[in-house]
Amino acid sequence: MLRNDTFLDRYIGVELLKRNKLEREGHVSSGRLSASSLGNPLQWQILHFLGVETKPIDEYVIRKMIRGVEIEDWFLNLAPCVKERQKEVLYRNVIGYVDAVIDTSEMDFPLGVIPHEIKSVTNMKFKHIVTQSKPDRSHMLQAGLYALAMGSDHFAINYIAADDLRVKTYVLDTADVKDEIDSIIDKFDAQVLKKTVPLFEACEPWQSNLVYNNYPEYQKILEEIPFEAIKPN
Repeated sequence: MLRNDTFLDRYIGVELLKRNKLEREGHVSSGRLSASSLGNPLQWQILHFLGVETKPIDEYVIRKMIRGVEIEDWFLNLAPCVKERQKEVLYRNVIGYVDAVIDTSEMDFPLGVIPHEIKSVTNMKFKHIVTQSKPDRSHMLQAGLYALAMGSDHFAINYIAADDLRVKTYVLDTADVKDEIDSIIDKFDAQVLKKTVPLFEACEPWQSNLVYNNYPEYQKILEEIPFEAIKPN
């Protein structure tokens, strides 16, 4: 007799949600804009700055995040010439953590010691990245800020297919993203001085979908909200 026992999967799922909830409750915000959120709408950046908690992360996303950490470790344990891991950097008061600082002397494009961002993606996403022949905008902004903080003229983004561990590396010029990064920081700083939460304005089409909106309750506000009216979680 074949028995389909789902206990272990259910139990692990509950534990993952429980642990994630504790981690979120114990997280202390840096009080700064982060490199990973440069590609987000200004409204999301400000709400995060104010300590407003995003909507709960579902179990599937938590499992993908765990897989991403495993793949990053796998990659860095195999990659040559890794000089540093999780290097904290700061550029114009924007904080970030560089996945890896790598000496590129053995790579196809030897450009010195540069920051590398590592992204674990599904095979479908990997195919899309290869087809479009460039990294996602948010990833370029994130890794570009690392390069600005380190004074590096170049940076790299490594995409790893989670299913079969194929690796696609893009090496970019910092100058190509500097103006956009500075503009994003300028807008964020100006909004902080205004002390109001702005109206929602998507930077990319998918951000308008309520399913993917980090703060869906704020998406349809009709006027800017003063900081003092916001209650952090």
